[in-house]
Amino acid sequence: MLNHYDHVLYPGHPLAQAHPDRLATIATLFGMTPPDVSRCRVLELGCGDGTNLVSVALGLPESECIGIDLGAAGIARGWNMVQELGLKNVTLRHVDILQAGPELDEFDFIVAHGIYSWVSEPVRDKILAICEEKLAANGVAYISYNAYPGAHLRDMVREMMRYHVSEFTDAQQRVDQARALVQFLAEEARSDSAVYRTILQTELERIVNFRDSSLYHDDLADHSAPVYFYEFAAHAKKHHLQYLSEAHFFEIQAGIFPPHVADVLNRISDSRTAKEQYLDFLKCRRFRQTLLCHEERQLDDTPRPQTTERFHIASPIHPQGPEADPRSSHATRFVGPKNSSVETDNPLIRAALIELGIAWPRAIGFCDLLTAAQRAINENPKPDTYQAADRQRLADVLLRAYAGGLVEFHVRPPHFALRPGIYPIASPLARLQSRMGPEVTTLRHCSIVLDDVVGRHLLQLLDGTRDRRALVDTLARIVESGAAPWPGEVTSNDGDELREYFAAHLEHKLKVFADLALLKA
Repeated sequence: MLNHYDHVLYPGHPLAQAHPDRLATIATLFGMTPPDVSRCRVLELGCGDGTNLVSVALGLPESECIGIDLGAAGIARGWNMVQELGLKNVTLRHVDILQAGPELDEFDFIVAHGIYSWVSEPVRDKILAICEEKLAANGVAYISYNAYPGAHLRDMVREMMRYHVSEFTDAQQRVDQARALVQFLAEEARSDSAVYRTILQTELERIVNFRDSSLYHDDLADHSAPVYFYEFAAHAKKHHLQYLSEAHFFEIQAGIFPPHVADVLNRISDSRTAKEQYLDFLKCRRFRQTLLCHEERQLDDTPRPQTTERFHIASPIHPQGPEADPRSSHATRFVGPKNSSVETDNPLIRAALIELGIAWPRAIGFCDLLTAAQRAINENPKPDTYQAADRQRLADVLLRAYAGGLVEFHVRPPHFALRPGIYPIASPLARLQSRMGPEVTTLRHCSIVLDDVVGRHLLQLLDGTRDRRALVDTLARIVESGAAPWPGEVTSNDGDELREYFAAHLEHKLKVFADLALLKA
C-alpha cells in the first residue's frame, strides 16, 4: 500500500549538520574518541530518496552507508540515483522502522532526521532502541525533533490548518488551502493582544517559504509530537543514551545573552539537561538537532581549547572595510557567515583570520594556520616559549569563533578541486541533479541553487572528457539548438560571436564552480 510519502515525494537533501565529519568533530570536542570518519558505517532511519547518504558515500568512498524508509517511491528513486552513479557503498531498503533491527549490524553514526516528532510513540521508542543496540561504543547518533516551548506556536497554527483542510483529499488542494488560510488570518485577525497577529505573521513567513512537500508532511501530518528537551533526554536515558550536544555547536551557547543570564543559569542547576531546558525557555526554541552517545562514555563538561589543535579550520571570514594589515596595531573587525563578527587587535589572530579568508573554501590544519600567521607578522622564528603562548591564544580564539558560528571545524575536511583542471570534472551527483532542477549538492555536503540554465548545462558537461575548446563548442551548440537561452550580452544570432562570448567567460564560470566546491580534485 502507498503511504503519504509515496503520494507526495519528499525531495532529499544533504544534511551538513548530520555528516559523519560534523558528528565526529562534536564528539572530539567533548572528549570522545569517535570512529574513523573515512571508513565509517552510517545508518539513516527515514532516509527518503537517499540523497543525504549518496552525498556522504561520494565524499567518503571507503564508508558504508545504509538507509531505510517506509516510502517505496523514495527508495526506488534513490536506487536509480545510486545505480546511475555506480556507487557500491550505499544500500537503500524499503523497510518499516518497527520491523528493522535484526538484519542491521553495528554503526558508527546513526541519523534520524525529521522522524521523531512525526511518528507514533512505538516508532519513537524504536528509533532510540536501534540507537541503543546498534550504535558503536564510541559512536554518535543524531536525532532531530520539534521542541517546546516554541513548537506550541507552530502547533496552534497547525491545528487551524488541519481543521480547514480536513474536507480536502487532494494533496495539492490541502497545501494550497492551508497557505491561503494562514494568509487570510495573518492579514485579517483581530485581538486585544498584538502578540497574536505577530505570531500569525511569523508563521506565514515560514509557511510561504516551505516547499509544498514539507508543508504537507510536516504541518499537515497525522502525527505531531513535539517534546520538551528534558522529556527527550529522559527518553534517551531509558535506552542508556546520554546527551552529547546539539549538531550546531553555537546552539548550546549562552553567549547571546548578557553575562548575568549565564550566572543565573549556573545558579539554577549544575545539570547540563536543566541548563539546556532553561535555554530553550529563554530562546522559545522550537526545533532541536540533538546528538546522543552511550551513557558509559565519559564526557568533558566543557570543550578544552587545546582540542582545537586536532582540527582543520575553514571560514569565509573577511575584514570589514579596507584590506587589513596583519602587522597593524589597530583593531580590525572580521565578518563571518550570517553577519557574525569578531574584533581583534592581536596581530597573530588578525593574520590567522586573514589566512582563513584567503584559503576559503579550503580548510587549513591548526598547525599550518599557526605557522602561516606567525610568518605573516614576523619573518624570524620565535622561541619555544612564544610558540606555546601563540598556540594557546589561537586555540582559545578559534574555539570561541566556532562557538559563535564564525568558523568551521573538521576532523576530515571535504575533498574538492580548488582550481579547474585541463579536463574539469564536476561532482557526479551535482551533474545528475542539475538535469532535474536548479538545486544541487556540493562536495562540501550542502545544497546550493544554480538559477543559470546555461551554467547547469555547463555543469553537466564537466565529466572529464572535454577541454576548454570542446566545452565552448558544445555549449554553443546547446544554445543554438534552443535547449538553453541565448546570452543577453550576445546581440546577434552569429555562432562565432556566441563562441567568442563563451570563450571569454568560461574560465570565470569554472572558477565559480571551484569556489562552490563543485569540482572534483
